Order: sequence, then structure tokens, then C-alpha cells
Amino acid sequence: MRLSKKTFCYSIAISLILVMFIVLYFSFMLPSLYVSQMEEDNLESVVSLQEGYLENRSYDGLIVKNPTGAATVEVPLHGSKVYVVGKAFKVEMELKSGILLDTLDSFRDAVAQAEDTEEVDFPEPDWDEIKEALVPNKDEDYPLSFVLNASKDMAGLVTTETKSHVISDSIVVFEGGMTDGENQYTTYIASSMTSDALIFSFMPVTTPQMKEIRPIVLGSLPMIAVVVLLLVLVGSQIFSRKIVNPVIRLADYAQEIKISKMGDIAPLKMKEKDEIGELGNTLNELYARLRSQYLELEEKNQELAGENKRQEVFLRASSHQLKTPVTAALLLVDGMMEEVGKYKDTKKYLPEVKRQLKSMQKIIEDILYLNHCAEHIQREPVDIDLLLDELLENYRVQAEEKGLTVRKNKVNMQAYTDRELLKKIVDNVVSNAVAYTPAGETIKIYEGEKGLTVENFGAHIDEELLPHIYEPFVSSDTRQKGRGLGLYVTAYYAEILGWKVEIANTAGSVCATLKEFT
Repeated sequence: MRLSKKTFCYSIAISLILVMFIVLYFSFMLPSLYVSQMEEDNLESVVSLQEGYLENRSYDGLIVKNPTGAATVEVPLHGSKVYVVGKAFKVEMELKSGILLDTLDSFRDAVAQAEDTEEVDFPEPDWDEIKEALVPNKDEDYPLSFVLNASKDMAGLVTTETKSHVISDSIVVFEGGMTDGENQYTTYIASSMTSDALIFSFMPVTTPQMKEIRPIVLGSLPMIAVVVLLLVLVGSQIFSRKIVNPVIRLADYAQEIKISKMGDIAPLKMKEKDEIGELGNTLNELYARLRSQYLELEEKNQELAGENKRQEVFLRASSHQLKTPVTAALLLVDGMMEEVGKYKDTKKYLPEVKRQLKSMQKIIEDILYLNHCAEHIQREPVDIDLLLDELLENYRVQAEEKGLTVRKNKVNMQAYTDRELLKKIVDNVVSNAVAYTPAGETIKIYEGEKGLTVENFGAHIDEELLPHIYEPFVSSDTRQKGRGLGLYVTAYYAEILGWKVEIANTAGSVCATLKEFT
């Protein structure tokens, strides 16, 4: 999933969780808190009403939560009177019937007994007798007398609004609102007319107000804030594990790359399929490419270092070798110019000057070719057998002078390489064989299992010297110690072409093997 979609889904998930929490809160928790709050308010209201009435024995000045429905019954401990008091009225009721007075006294005794035992056990009245007592005969006085006094304390109530609701053809509801400054009250009067009567139903209620629920909401705000904060923190923690942790892994991997200095380190495994995963994969590819280029550059640097070393060695050796023919040529020329002694015979010594100049020319050509060969390799099919015949012809006279026997078998080797470089390699090997083979011995040239082999009998290389024969200035010729560059240059040319030269001692001979390994 893309990072943008993942962030969007995270936002949607957090929003849904918060909405679900708010829905659950307002559906279950808030109503229960409201009910609990209203129960506490109602309890406080009735306690305040009771305390106020006990102090004043009236509703004057009392703030009653529902003045249209609240009432207090006062039963004196002695006498036959009972008082019913409300916000708008006070009813004095006197009991005159014996059964009613007996029932009242039984009630008083039960209440008095409850003060001692903390248990109220009201006697069951005889409802039939009470019903009979409440229906007096024509000759008797009515068993109850009432005195109704209206209170002016209701003057503080102000009518707010009235409405009427036509519910159906038979029911009409009148709604009247009032307020005393603290609370609002609504009285509903439902009226209906039937074929034989008018029916009215009254229901006074306290109108719900915002101030009743506002304390509950304000009291819940800390809990709501804590829950929302926890949800956000948990969601952010989960989201950070999906987003931030991979970024930290990338940073650590980059730091590891920095410390490794292009070493061989394992690629970063990315499970993510978003932009961060793509960044990690790109970083792996970038590091792999940089390391590959770095290794190539290191290899090039090593090659250049080796090349510089070879050129330095070759130039030092060549410059040293140039001193001899230059000095000899200068002496010959000076002698001929001054006509000193034998040097008057210019016809005799001019060829010697030419030979010295040719020697210098050969050294200069080798120097120039050393720089040129590596950059101008021209590969072509080469017949090794023909190349050997051409080279051996150059050494025929020298071999005859030493009495050497050169035996060459048919060589069926073919190579696709630079002919001039290969010629120089083979030439150096053959030249060493002719130079270091004792007089009267044999040189064998043949195609062996390992490649082209040049074996010169009667020769031997010191075992201590053998591991160093490809180094510059190493030579088995003790007369010219410090000038051995033939095998050094041969190994260099062979490396350029992808060939290899191996020289080893055998029983009674030295074998030089030339083979192609790339």
C-alpha cells in the first residue's frame, strides 16, 4: 500500500475510533451520568424543601424544583387536624369520624415506635370501615372538613409560552410554560370529549434545561480528553511502527554504509510495499552500484599503480642501459673527430657507432611500446607454429655459435590475440632459453598438456631465486645482476593478453610454459 493511502487509512481508522467512542459515550455513559446527576439533584431538592419547611412551616421563600406538583403533608402529634401545604395553597383538613381518628393515632404510634427501632411497621387499616365512614348519612355531619387558603408566593412564576397540539380528532393537548427564574415548568392538559363526558388529564413536569446537563458534560471533559489522548497516542504508536521504524532502519543502514567504507554488507531487507520500501530497495541498488564502481575503481587504481611501477622500473632500467651505448658512442665520435690513435680509421669505427645507436633505438622503441601496447591491442588469429618458425630463424646463428640443438615439434596451437605482443612474449622465452642453455646442450619446443613448452636442458635456476624471477632486476646471470627485466616485461605482456608464463626446474632442465587462461 502506498504511503499516502496508508496515512489516509490511518486517519480514517482514528476518526472512526473516536466517532465510535463519542457515540458510545453519548449512547450509554452520558445518559447514566445524567440519571445519576438528576437523582442527586432531586435528593438535594427534597432535602432542601424539607429543611426549608421545617424552618418556616410554609413554602414562603422556598425554591421548589416543581412548585406545581410538590406538596408537604404535616401531621401534628396531637389533635385531629392534618395540613397539606404546597407552593400555591395550604389545605387544613380536620378528621371528625372515629375510625379516621383511630387510623391517624395508629399512624402516629407507628412513627413514634420507628424512632426507637428504626423500623416502620404501619398497621393495615380497615379500608371497608374507612370507606363507610367517608359516606355519611343524611342526618350526620361530613367526617372531614376542609379549609383552603391560596398562597401569593406563586406570583413569582412568569408564563413563558403556551402551545396547543392537535394529536387526533379526539385528543387536544394544551402546553403552558412557566419559570421562577431558576427552573422552568411545563404543564400539559390533555382534553377529550366523548358522547357522554368531558375528560381532562393534568401532568406538571419540570422542563429539561441545558444547565442540568452542562455540569455533566464539563465533568466528563477530563475523561474524554484522556481517552482521546490515549487513543491518539496508541494509534500514533502503531502508525509510527509502520512509518517511523522503517525510516530509522534506513538511517541505521545508511550509517552502516558510511562506517563500512564500501565494505561487503548485507542488503537491507524491506517488507514494506510503500514509498519507504521503494526507498530502501533503491538504497540497496545504489549501494550495490557504488560498491561495484568502487571495486572497479580500486582495481583500476591497483592496475595503474602496477603500471606506474612497471613504467618506473622499466624507465629506470632503460635509462641505466642507455648510459652504456650513449657513453660508448660519444667516446667513438670524439675519438674520430679528434683523430686520436686508432679512431682515425672511421670506416672501422663508424659501424660500431651505428651498432650503439641501434641498441639505443631498440631500448627507446621498447619504452614507447610499453606505453602503447596496453591501449592499442589488436586481436587477430595467430598461428603459434608459424610464429615460432619466424622467431627461431632470428636465433639460428646464435644457437649455432654455442653448438645448441633446437628441436621443435609441430605445434597446432591457434590463438586470437595481439600478434606483436605475443611475439614479444615468446621471443623473451626463446631468448632466455638460448642465452642460459649451456653450450652443446639441447632446446626442445613442443605443445604439452599445459600449453606451449620451451625446455632447455643443462640449465637450472636457484630454488631461492625461482619465486622472484618475475620481479624487476632479478636475473640468474650473475655477471649482469640487477638488470633482469626480460621475464618482468614478459609477465606484464602476458597479463595484458590474458596469458600466463610458468617457469619451473625439472630433472636436468628448465621448463617455460606459456598458456592462455582467459
